[in-house]
Amino acid sequence: MRRLANTHEIPRDFSRRAIQSGGAVINVISAVIFFGLLGLGVWWVVKQWGQASEQYSGAMIDARNDAWSVNCQINMRTIGQNIQMFAISNDGLPESLAELRRWSGNSELFRCPAPDGAEYVYIAGQTSEMSASNILVFEPNAVHDGHAAALLLGGTVRLFTPDQLDQALARTKAELQARRR
Repeated sequence: MRRLANTHEIPRDFSRRAIQSGGAVINVISAVIFFGLLGLGVWWVVKQWGQASEQYSGAMIDARNDAWSVNCQINMRTIGQNIQMFAISNDGLPESLAELRRWSGNSELFRCPAPDGAEYVYIAGQTSEMSASNILVFEPNAVHDGHAAALLLGGTVRLFTPDQLDQALARTKAELQARRR
């Protein structure tokens, strides 16, 4: 160690240590900022991933519900085609759901595929001369986003809200009663 001639003189190695320790503080601050930004970026990615996952899950549920609705409507259209073939072969509509089932040969066709779906209901006693907007086959539960599928006498399939279905059923039953008088 060398002796200082003047006591006010700062040794060179001391000033280097001061600069080096200042550099260490800057390095620590830089590291904290870097890792803080890195952590913020990771948090943002995870958050976005979670939101995308929620949207994807919701879309998958909607797609599954739409698939059940479409499958139900396909069942109704197939039942309508079977009724048309029955009417051509037998000069009239089936007298009962049991007769229609025997003709169709597929029991799964007469139930809504949704998990909370029910057996379809057939309104017997109608003729092809009646109103095409009469309901011929319908599902009693509104399981398709608050709607129930129905096959109209004219061969079209529609989705009804419960109120609309009740009104259409009342019109159909009123026409049936008027025809029987």
